[in-house]
Amino acid sequence: MSNTLLKTSPVAAAFLVSAAAGGVFALAAIPHINNLADIARTQDKAIESLQSQLSRIKSEQIDLHIGLDSQANALNSRLDRVDGRQDAFQAQTAAMEEEPGLIHRRSLERDILGPVFQLSGEEAVGSAVLVYRSQDEPYYLALTCQHVVRDILEEEGIRENLLGHKVRALFEPLDGPSFQLETYMVAENTVHDLAILRIDTEANLGPVATLGSRSRDSKVKVFDPIYTVGCPLGTAAQATRGEITRTRWEVDGENYWMVSSPAFFGNSGGGVFLEETHELIGIFSKIYTHGTFRPQVVTHMGLSVPLATIHSWVTEVGYGHILPGAPSDLRLAEASMQE
Repeated sequence: MSNTLLKTSPVAAAFLVSAAAGGVFALAAIPHINNLADIARTQDKAIESLQSQLSRIKSEQIDLHIGLDSQANALNSRLDRVDGRQDAFQAQTAAMEEEPGLIHRRSLERDILGPVFQLSGEEAVGSAVLVYRSQDEPYYLALTCQHVVRDILEEEGIRENLLGHKVRALFEPLDGPSFQLETYMVAENTVHDLAILRIDTEANLGPVATLGSRSRDSKVKVFDPIYTVGCPLGTAAQATRGEITRTRWEVDGENYWMVSSPAFFGNSGGGVFLEETHELIGIFSKIYTHGTFRPQVVTHMGLSVPLATIHSWVTEVGYGHILPGAPSDLRLAEASMQE
């Protein structure tokens, strides 16, 4: 057999060598393929790791966006609240700028319109002013003109002993429905044309007027601006503006103040208030008329009972505790008990 191999032709020998070489080549290629598979697996793992990292990053980005959106929404909500407060503040500022007298008007309503109410009979009408609210008992006191109560009671046939007789009072608050109560006169003076009314009620009748002090009387001068508040022709309380035109005007030996604020029938018993302080400084009593057959009312020539007259008479009839600076009912009661 070895001889046969030796006798093989060169071509055959070459083929064998080539085959052998090919075999060598084939055997050498197997480890190379294994390396590529390892690399592929390594790359796949790397890709999977990258994909996992990418997914995690995307998840973190989503969480971050959600967190940022939540913070942005919270911030926007806070900004909206700030804007709302700013808008409200600007609106209030604008209202204050557009209505510089708003607070002043509200205080006027409270101080000079609130205390004034109407007295009425079948035809006779007049006005009155709340000046006192008791802290111990459920009642109020009011000032008015004696002739107002007299005229109303005369319609009922009552011409004597007027004290204690009921008179209808109509209250018409600015912020609520109107209502009626009964009042009665507890003190009167025909010379001064003054009367004190008492209203027994537990209801809140609103603010009472601030009566000016005795010293205020001497400070009232001609041209001082005032408001006259009353119920002309039986209407709700109305205020008209004017001035003190005379501090001495005598009628039947009695001194009055003349005022220029327009008034009419029904204003009698209402209040005259100082514009500057809103203090009650007088009770409107009379108005001038012109002519005899058909008298014309001179609306700017009204007469008011002066503050000094009110102080003197109120003290004289035993109601000095309603005056400014006077002790309360409780202190008066204690003093009388000690005596």
